[in-house]
Amino acid sequence: MPRHLFYFVCAVVLVALFGSTGTSPSRAESANHPLSAGTSFELIDAVNVLRVSYGLTPYIVNSILMETAQAQADFMAATGDVTHSGPDGIGLTDRLLAAGYPLAGDLSAGGFRAENITSGTESGTAQSVVDSWTGDALHLNTMISPNLSEIGAGVAVANGRVYYVIDCALPITDGLPQSSTSVAGSGSTALSQGERISIPVISTPNSDGDIIHEVQPGQSLWQIAIVYEVTIDDIKRLNNLFDNNIYPGYKLLIKRNVILPTALPSELSATESDATSTTVLVSPTPNLLPTVTIIYDSPSAAAFRDNSVIGVVMGIIALGLLGGVVFAWLGSRKKTDN
Repeated sequence: MPRHLFYFVCAVVLVALFGSTGTSPSRAESANHPLSAGTSFELIDAVNVLRVSYGLTPYIVNSILMETAQAQADFMAATGDVTHSGPDGIGLTDRLLAAGYPLAGDLSAGGFRAENITSGTESGTAQSVVDSWTGDALHLNTMISPNLSEIGAGVAVANGRVYYVIDCALPITDGLPQSSTSVAGSGSTALSQGERISIPVISTPNSDGDIIHEVQPGQSLWQIAIVYEVTIDDIKRLNNLFDNNIYPGYKLLIKRNVILPTALPSELSATESDATSTTVLVSPTPNLLPTVTIIYDSPSAAAFRDNSVIGVVMGIIALGLLGGVVFAWLGSRKKTDN
C-alpha cells in the first residue's frame, strides 16, 4: 500500500474516533440543562440597585427573612399557586412571627412588612422580575419603602415555572419578638413576653430509626414540615392530630424506620476490628439527618454513559481497522521485497 494512502486512512480513523466520543456528551449535556433562573441573591441585588437609584439605603439581608421567603417560594412551587397565603392560610405577619422575626409596628395591623411574589419561565432573570414589579405601585413600594430596612428572598423551580418571593420588614430595636399569644391559622405555639421563637433544628434518628422532634415555643406544623421535608398531613397522621394545634414540649413523630448509614471499614478502630463481634461505628453528626446516597441516572448522565460506551466500541473498531491496514501494508512490502 502506498505510504500516503496509509497515512490518509489512519487520519480518517482517528478523526472518526474523536468526533464520536468528544462532541456527543457536550450536546447531551447542553440539551438537558435549561437556562438557569435568577438566584435569591441576584434578586436582592437588583432590588438594592433600584433603592440606590431612588436615593435610599440598600436593604440589609436578614437570615430569618431569607428563610420565610424561601419557604413561601417552595410552597408556591409545590402547589402551583402564586399566593401570599402559606400552609393553612397563614399570612405574612404570622409567618414572620412564627419564624422568630422581631417585627416592628402594631401587630394587630400587620406590623411593618411587605411581600412581593410572582412566577415566570426558567429563561427569566432576577432583573426582569424586579422590572415587572416596578411597573406596579404596590410592588414598587415594597422595594423602595423608606420604612423598611431588611430583606429576604426565595426562588423555587417546579414544572418549568420559577417562583420568586421577597420579604421586606423593619425589626424592633431590641431584636426580641413582640408579645404574641397566638399566630392565627398557623398551628403555632404561644409565646410569652420577650421569648424568642426557636427555629426547628433537625433531629437525628433514634436507635429504632424513628425521628422525634420536640416542639419549641413559637414553632408551627408548617415550619416543622418544611424543615423535615414532609407534609403537615404526614405529621398529623403519624401523631393522631385532628387539628394544627401543637404546644411546647410535644414530641412529634416525624419519620419511621430511617436507615442509618453504615460506616466504612476505615472508621473501625483496631481493637474493635479484632474483636469477635464487629461493631460498626457511626460518627455522630449533631442536628443533621444521616446522608443516604441514592445513585440514579439523570438524562445527561445517561447520555454521557451511552456515548462513553459508543466511544469504547468505536475505539476497538478503529484499532481493528488500523491493525488491518498495517497488516496489509506489511504484506504488500513483503511481496515487493520477494
